[in-house]
Amino acid sequence: MNTALPIARVNASFVSGANLILLCLVAVGWSYSVLQLLALDAAGSLAEAGPGMQIFAAFQYYLLQDPFGFETSAYFCATTETTWGILDFIKSFAMWAAMVMAMMLPTLFPLIRDLRARNQNTALFILGYLAVWLMFCVMGVGVQWVLRLLEVLNGHMVIADPVISAVVLCLAGAYQFSTYKAKGLKERNKIKGGTSVKPCCQDVQRGSGTIYGFACLRCCWPLMLSMFAFGLMNILAMGVLTVIMFMETTSFSRIKLAKIWGGVAFALSALFYVQSV
Repeated sequence: MNTALPIARVNASFVSGANLILLCLVAVGWSYSVLQLLALDAAGSLAEAGPGMQIFAAFQYYLLQDPFGFETSAYFCATTETTWGILDFIKSFAMWAAMVMAMMLPTLFPLIRDLRARNQNTALFILGYLAVWLMFCVMGVGVQWVLRLLEVLNGHMVIADPVISAVVLCLAGAYQFSTYKAKGLKERNKIKGGTSVKPCCQDVQRGSGTIYGFACLRCCWPLMLSMFAFGLMNILAMGVLTVIMFMETTSFSRIKLAKIWGGVAFALSALFYVQSV
């Protein structure tokens, strides 16, 4: 009896199931990020939520004739207070968790088929990977709290001083050129039976999403923290950084790409500095 076909069908179903789980988590992340922007309780308009958000402000103005229409007292995601309570920390963590799901989980899509070929539990792998990034979210909440307490971060979750934003982007760009980043992105083995390079930072250890998660965290944390300069509510910046990290995950020329992104970060840093002069 030929069992190859049923086994192939089972593997395919697991792959599809894992992709569906990832797709749902990514959709939740992006939906939450958009809703928190719409529910932001701060004076001003979408244009103040970061560079490029003027597009959304104009879109809202011409459709709704109300550039301030996103303001509401019934906000449920973002916290704009300078003095935080427990609820504010929870809101901030939810915001960072949504960002992680929206921006980092898409990098796992190219990996799913290889995981099944190695008979790994994809659900546990995804959970392990996500657990690592949720720990990063705790750090993000702490940095956000300190910056908000010092009023370095304004009510729209953007660093108010362009010079500080320039420094943040400069540091992120320098990391892109560092040997540590290059080592993390070095191509290792190719996916068995295919032509794609094994995703992200290091070889995937058997059954360990946490090991893979820490490897990706070492590569991508400066890019994530650059959101402070662009604005934590900046949907456009989220989209661009997602594409950057996905390309670094799947491309053959990751080190070269990392340096290109580093150069872009330096250029943006210069623009922020010129803006402050």
